[in-house]
Amino acid sequence: MELPISRRAFVQGLPIAAAAPAVVASGKSMPSTRVRLGLIGCGGRGRQLLSIFRQFPDVDVPVLSDVFEPRMGQAAKVLAEGPSPQKPELVVEHERIFQRKDVDAVLIATTQHWHGIPFIQAALAGKHVYVEKPLSHTVVEGRAMVEAARRSGVTAMMGVQQRGYPHYLKALEILRGGQLGKIALVECWNYGDVGRRVGKPPDTEPPAGLHWDRWLGAAPLVPFNPARLNNSWWFDYAGGMMTNWAIHHIDIILWAMQVVNPAAVSCSGGKLVVDDLADTPDTICASWEFPGFVMQYSYRGFSNFRTVQSRPYNHGICFYGDRVAMVLDRSGYEIWEDRSPAKSSQREDNPRHWGDGKPGNEVDGPWQRLFVDCLKEGKRPPVDLEQSHKATVCCHLANIAYRTGRKFRWDGDREAIIGDAAAGRLLDRPGRKGYELPQG
Repeated sequence: MELPISRRAFVQGLPIAAAAPAVVASGKSMPSTRVRLGLIGCGGRGRQLLSIFRQFPDVDVPVLSDVFEPRMGQAAKVLAEGPSPQKPELVVEHERIFQRKDVDAVLIATTQHWHGIPFIQAALAGKHVYVEKPLSHTVVEGRAMVEAARRSGVTAMMGVQQRGYPHYLKALEILRGGQLGKIALVECWNYGDVGRRVGKPPDTEPPAGLHWDRWLGAAPLVPFNPARLNNSWWFDYAGGMMTNWAIHHIDIILWAMQVVNPAAVSCSGGKLVVDDLADTPDTICASWEFPGFVMQYSYRGFSNFRTVQSRPYNHGICFYGDRVAMVLDRSGYEIWEDRSPAKSSQREDNPRHWGDGKPGNEVDGPWQRLFVDCLKEGKRPPVDLEQSHKATVCCHLANIAYRTGRKFRWDGDREAIIGDAAAGRLLDRPGRKGYELPQG
């Protein structure tokens, strides 16, 4: 029997405990029948978002911004394609977008360490925000972003599009219905041989059109190296696989288990195989302790062995109940009983797969469409920004535990590490002069 999914459940999501008041839209619909967006960050993900939003007939993109000028040209080509070509203005300084009256909202798809500044600037300017994951580069920055959105009343939403995939909603209905029994352990993982990753090229002069000082932003001033443009693998610009991919898993797990704050965090691993210039680990084993269950994440960047042999992707989540276990990924889900697939005779009440269980079940467009509809109709976003912040915090805490080599306890209400001042200092990263977080 297929479980029903209502439009309301899809739009609002399932309830989750919140540690602070919700960040919501003002409740007023936009005066225009069209939504006008500015894109900040025209790299790979930025262009993917652009290709999605340009399909909506009521969306215009009058301006693009990137500190690497050739990427703006590539993004402009995306808008020039299709039945309704657009010719946006190209600006290096994203701050110019906030001065425009023909921009209602911004899409932020920059390197991770550049999420906070334009987000807060947008909120101060009254512009709505769709920001890519992770929300922030530090715990302190994330809290400042949530508070800026709350004070300004803008609609702010993070790219957690998995929450919009129908099979995730169906899987969570099964989980919430108690079919798994008592869930004591939730594991999630990523794997894949990344080879030399960023390699070891020498320092050189920046390529034409790259504004290197501005690309570095709040990060330390260093000579240009092409390896740094592969930014996800550097702690100065991102957080490795923990913030690049684990954030998706953790967001789903916190939502499913209806929790927000771990009590204790530990993380081990290292650069055990990959020999390159970057500093994030190629091997991760992280653990978060919550009341009643443990959440774990593992990553291996040197092996393509499938964690669950029957699954088609190199990622997944497993909810271990005392009755059955559920494996969930972007292609579907399986339910396993007594270490064997559920019998075919039980398929209707205890389905082994959603759909045909093959890649292709994931579609980004409906999630981004929800952002547009929220702006036009003054609706509450489908996921509160506080929830996105809490999921991102879990990632930051694991990276702090890895970097210090210590397990620590966490006070989620105060957002403070208990009894470890050195670890606590890593909750923030003071910005380079001229690139501090905006105040207001």
